[in-house]
This record gives sequence, structure tokens and C-alpha cells, in this order.
Amino acid sequence: MSFHFRSQHSRRQFHRPTRTSGPVIPDRVSRVYLSQDQLKELHFKPTIGSIQLSEGHEAKFNCSIDIPDARVEPTITWVKNGLDLAPNGQVLINDLQTDTDGVTTLLSAVSINPVQRVDAGDYRCRLTISTTVVESQPIIVEVDGLPTFIHQPEDRNITRDTPFTLSCEAVGPPDPVQIRWLRDGLPDSDYHKSPSSYSVPGVDKYTQFSCEAHNQKGVATSREANINIKVLPSPVSNVNVVKSQSNKLTLSWSPGHDGFSPLTKCHIRVKEVSRRKGEVMTTRFINVTVPPFQSEIPGLQSMTSYNMSVSCSNEVGASPISMWIQGNTTEGVPSVYPRNVTVQLNESWLVIRWKPPPDDKINGILSGYDVIVRYGTQEKKVSLSNNMHTNIYVILLNTHLKNTLGWVLSAVVNLGVSDELQAKLQDVMVMRSLLSIGKVLGEGEFGSVMEGRLRQPDGTSEKVAVKTMKLDSFSQREIEEFLNEAACMKDFNHPNVISLLGVCLEVGSGHFPKPMVILPFMKYGDLHSFLLRSRLGESPMFLPTQTLLKFMVDIALGMEYLSGRNFLHRDLAARNCMLRDDMTVCVADFGLSKKIYSGDYYRQGRIAKMPVKWIAVESLADRVFTVKSDVWAFGITMWEIATRGMTPYPGIPNHEIYDYLVEGHRLKQPADCLDELYEIMYSCWRADPLDRPIFTQLRKMLEKLTEKLPESSSKDDIIYINTSFPEEDPDGETLPVERPVFSSSPSCSHRAAENAVITADIHGSLEDEDDDDDDRYVVVISSDPSLRSSAPVVPAGDSGTVHVEVLPPAVAFTAPPAGQCPSSQGTWLLQSG
Repeated sequence: MSFHFRSQHSRRQFHRPTRTSGPVIPDRVSRVYLSQDQLKELHFKPTIGSIQLSEGHEAKFNCSIDIPDARVEPTITWVKNGLDLAPNGQVLINDLQTDTDGVTTLLSAVSINPVQRVDAGDYRCRLTISTTVVESQPIIVEVDGLPTFIHQPEDRNITRDTPFTLSCEAVGPPDPVQIRWLRDGLPDSDYHKSPSSYSVPGVDKYTQFSCEAHNQKGVATSREANINIKVLPSPVSNVNVVKSQSNKLTLSWSPGHDGFSPLTKCHIRVKEVSRRKGEVMTTRFINVTVPPFQSEIPGLQSMTSYNMSVSCSNEVGASPISMWIQGNTTEGVPSVYPRNVTVQLNESWLVIRWKPPPDDKINGILSGYDVIVRYGTQEKKVSLSNNMHTNIYVILLNTHLKNTLGWVLSAVVNLGVSDELQAKLQDVMVMRSLLSIGKVLGEGEFGSVMEGRLRQPDGTSEKVAVKTMKLDSFSQREIEEFLNEAACMKDFNHPNVISLLGVCLEVGSGHFPKPMVILPFMKYGDLHSFLLRSRLGESPMFLPTQTLLKFMVDIALGMEYLSGRNFLHRDLAARNCMLRDDMTVCVADFGLSKKIYSGDYYRQGRIAKMPVKWIAVESLADRVFTVKSDVWAFGITMWEIATRGMTPYPGIPNHEIYDYLVEGHRLKQPADCLDELYEIMYSCWRADPLDRPIFTQLRKMLEKLTEKLPESSSKDDIIYINTSFPEEDPDGETLPVERPVFSSSPSCSHRAAENAVITADIHGSLEDEDDDDDDRYVVVISSDPSLRSSAPVVPAGDSGTVHVEVLPPAVAFTAPPAGQCPSSQGTWLLQSG
């Protein structure tokens, strides 16, 4: 006789105790060779039948069966409520097999420790031989414990002092189970046999009910049922006009708390805004079924203001009304034409006057007039804004006549700008005849900048830049914003802030005056383009740190001046800074500038196109601009300069910038940027605006850093600029060159040497005077014909006698590659030997 003992352990599988309709065939079937008669005689030995024990104890039971002539080891499986029983950390199954005289006895024992209520059920052994399934008698496991709730009291919303009923049911084992009710945690009834229904005559305030279930094992308590008293709804919120039309408005709102009773209707009050003091307007009521919480208000007058409020009702009554909001219907077509149209011919002027239609006939806000003038076979139509102070239009009949000051001032009035802006512009108005327009220097979406000449009172002329509106059709607001930029610059007087030379008016294609702003001509254009050319142009050049710091100090000086005069720039960037002839940077482009009259901030009142990547994080969130938001933009501008014109936040789209900044990210330190310089620009991007430095502090930090740096002394620190001779205009005046031309000639021929310079001004280099190892001179080459016989030609590569004038050091520029030579008019570097 031999004995075999096996233990099965695996991860437990959870099943809901249910019975199956048929036997479960295990995956593994024992191969035992028995006859049909032997199979019919197979059966499990009687089991214990039933087990009753308390929760938390250990449950043990087993089953066994004798099998004759078992050649392959058979296996007993257990099922609970018809489902396979899997062993786990709580359930242990042990199998024992004995062989005696050709008969195999199989025994399988189950241990459940600790037993829980969920372990109660019908347990059976099964043995599958071939297609025959042998099943034991059931072992019924009953687990005693605290009562289990199968129904608990539920929340109720009731009318005050109205009777209602609650129910509770719990079961054992052990039974019986007794129920006692609690109100707000205190006993409120006697014991009743489960299940129990509890009738409450009514309550007048919020109350909680629960039930206790008692049996021999102890007490279990149900959840607390919340009994809410139905009340009036809370006021609605977020009342908004979501759509405006000429004769109706669409209103939406958010409901308040329903008062523990569903909202059935909402009530809209509509009242036209009184146009005259003391006038009593009728209130109109509109009831709507909800949801949705949105409704149209029909039957309104066009271009009329209405006050509206909303309340909602449940079965108790209506909520308080919301705050009144105002909405406006859109305009309709005017009912009548302008009145009292008169035409007056005065020398070379044609003056047209009229009176507007009555207010009640306009059916909206009068936006403007179309003036149609026919003379001869021609017809002209001009659209005028209604913002003009007088309904008058002046036509210049002879366009070749010079504009007089009277015409200019009349045109300003016709533009319809405010009295305040008119007063600012009148003393800077320039007659159109004094301005000549040249080529276009740059164009944007709405405007362009052109080269021009402004004739002075003494007969001389000055090269200027003329900024004008690009389109012939523009709105009144666009004209006023354009002129407001000029008004911003009117009183500026600082070397690092661009100044205003004047404002001029030109009669457009529809004989409508078009404003033009006259600015100083900037030789090297905007700073951003200059930086890009230095890095990506046909002849790239290296800008040393000293030069970049000078650009930053210039901008800081300009912004320090502006902030001291209570001006917010709101669009500071390298593209809006200009380079003068002497490489001084000027802050420019005040299209978004605002003067602060009270407080220290400006709130953007309407949605507009804004430079997202230069805007401070708080301004992106709230559209609030302060001097500290200009400081943020200055930090971005410093980064542009340090990277020689790279675009901020490369690879990050505009719509992700806000989240990127809120998460704490900032622009990375450029590769060749000094740590101390990066710390200065990083201080401009602190999350709290109060922690950011002011422009005076920034300027001092940058100047201090500049003082720490040595003077440009290596060849790599010099920038070569091929500065052509100034152009000559027809009047004999000298015109400044438009931009630096960087020499990139690959070689110098002998002929080039022969036709090259006669004399040269040699500028002292930036070397230390005591350093004799590397003496260098910057030679300014002249092509003046009168000088061609005054000195011998210096051949390429040879030494010779030249006239030398030592000048003070200038801005440092980078040296060109070896082997390059300048043009016959330009700058050359000599190495003395």
C-alpha cells in the first residue's frame, strides 16, 4: 500500500454564489478503465451534510470515493453553488490517495480560514471518468454573523410636514432579526421583526433616519437616509445674450439649486431701457418650459436696448429674480434718408451739408453716410463715418492746388477723430506739398512704410520714413488708432525713443483724406531684421557680447523713459526697435501703447491680435497690462538679441504658450549667453509681477555687466562693414546710406588695386595701446577724384605711404574671412608689421 499527498495553491477567483443548470466538466479528465457496470456502481461516500459555524472561525469538510483498477491518477474537483472552487490564501484544498489490493481511495479536504458570510453555500465533490460525472452529496455551509441588509432606507425630498414611509430589511443567519429605527442618530421606535416599514407623520427641517438590525451575534446599522425639505429654487446665474438679431434676442442662463424639487418653468422679464429720464417702461413676461435653459425673446424693436432678468419655479414656487442684464437688438435699415442736403461752391471747394434722420427712424446706430457726387460724366461715391463732429464733406476740386492749412484742419475734422486727439495733432500737421513719397520700404497686413523727403522751411530736405494705412477702405476706429500712435510719440524727447516729425493727410482715390505719419529715417531698419542678417544673411557677421549688451542698454533706457512718463508699450519686441545711423537702438511702434491715467494697470477692453509670445503670463490670462508686463516683454527682447533674431519658444504653437508658462517653463539660456546676462533676462519672467525688476534696475544691471567685460580686442570681435559713399540727391544734398553692406569679395585682383583708393583715413583699433604685438587699423577708403593725384596707390599686399588720421574707436564689428577685399568705396583693415 502506498500513500500520496498533494496540496493545491493558486490565486483566488471571486464568483457570485449561483447555481448552474448542468454539471461543470473540468478541463482535465481522468483516464480510468472501468466497465459500464463498474461506472454505475461508483459513488462518493456520505458527507457531513451540513456545517453551521460563526463568522471568523475555520470551516473543514471533505469527501472520498473508492475506484477499482485506477491506472492513471484521477482528480477530484470541488464546486460551490455550481461553480468551480479555486484555492487561494483563504481556501486550501488537500488531496490524499491510497492504493490497497487494486482499489484506489481518493480523499479531498477543504479548509476555509477564516470563514466569512460570503463563504456560505452548497459545496460538492466531482469526479469525471470518461464521459461519466460522479458527484457527491451536498455539504451545506451556514455562516452565522451580524445581520446583513438587503434593503436600506433611501433619501427622500418631501414637502414640509407631509407624512412619508421608510423601509428596512436585514437577514441572518442567525435568525430572527429585529429592526429598530433611529432619527438623527437617536432611537425613535421599538423593535420590529425584519422587514420593517416606518411611517413618519412629517418633518419641518432636514432630518436623517437609519435602522439597526439585531440578532444573536450583535447589531448592524444601515446607511443614513437624508430627508430634505422642498424649498424655493436658488436664483439663476450666468444670464447672457447669446445671439442678437434685429427683432429678437436669444437668452441663456444657468439654473440655481432646484430646492429639492425639479424645475418645471422659467420666467423671463423684459423691459425696454428708458430713453428719457422719468419715462416708465412696460415689463413683459415670458414663461418657458425647461430644460433647455435658453429661450428666444421675439417681437422686439431693432437697435433697441432691453433689460432682462430670469427666475425659475418648482412645485413650491419661483426663485428670486436674477440680476438685470442689458441686451441690444441689431440694427435694421433706416426708414428715411438724410434731411436738408445743401451744396455750396466756394472757389476751389465744394461743401456738402446735411442733417441726420430722426433717431426713431434710424432703426439702429447710424454708422455713416454714402456721399455720391456726379460731375460731368463721372460719378464718385465716398463712404463717411458718422463720428464726424459736423455732417459736412469737403471736396478739393483742383487737386493740383497746394493744400492750405485750412484744408488740412478741415480734413482732420472730417476724419471724425475725438476732440482730444484733434488737439494733440493740430500742432504737428504738415502740408502735403512739403512731403514727397519714394519707394516702399516695408509692408504689413494693414499698412506700409515708404521712403520720403520732407522739405524744411529753410529749403533743405530730410530723408524720412512715411507710415500710412495700406487700404483705401478703413473704419473710423482704425483711423483713430492709427493717429493715436502718432499722438503717443508727439511729446517724446529721448535718444532711445523714436520721435514724431509730423502728420500729413493725402486725398485718396475717393477724395477722402488718408492720414500719414512722418518718422525719422532709420538707416539700418528694425533690430530684428538686422540680427537675422548678421546670422543668416549672404555675408554673416559675428556680433560680440559688448555690442549686444549695448543694444539691450539702449532699449532699457528708452523703456525707462516711457515707464517714467506712465506709458505702457504693450508690444515691445526686437521688430519694434529701430537702429539709427550710429547703431543706437530706438524703441518704436506705439500702435498698442496706452497712457495710464489712474492706477498702474491697463485692461485690454476688446479682443485684438496680440503678440502672444511676448506677452506676460498674467496678461494672457486676464488681459491686464502693467509696467511689469512690459518688463516681461523686455526679457523676451533680450533673448531675441542674445540669439541674434531667433523666434521665442521655437516649436511651441501660440495656443499652447499659456499652459507652457503656467507649468513653470521659460525660454532656455542661449548657447553663448553669459550666465549673469541670462539671470537678468530670467528675472523679467518671474511669475509674480511684483518680483520683477523695474527698467531702472535692469538698465543699471546691464550697464554694470558691460563694465565688467573687457573691451573688444581680438580679431573675432571686429565687424567689417563696407560703408559706401553717401548718395547724392538731385538737390545736391547728401543722403545717408540705407543699410550696412558687408564685403564678401572672394579675392582682390591687380586691377582692383590699381583702381582702388588714393587716400585712407586710418582709425585706431580697439587694441590696448601698450600691445605692440598686433597693431591694427581700420582704413576708410575714399574715391574722391580730387584726391587721386595726391598720394601713390597702395598695391595689394605691399606697404606704402598713406595719409593717416587717427580717430576715436567706434562700435566693434566682426572681421571678414581671410582673403576678402572691399569695394573701391568701403572700409579696410590693415595689419601693421
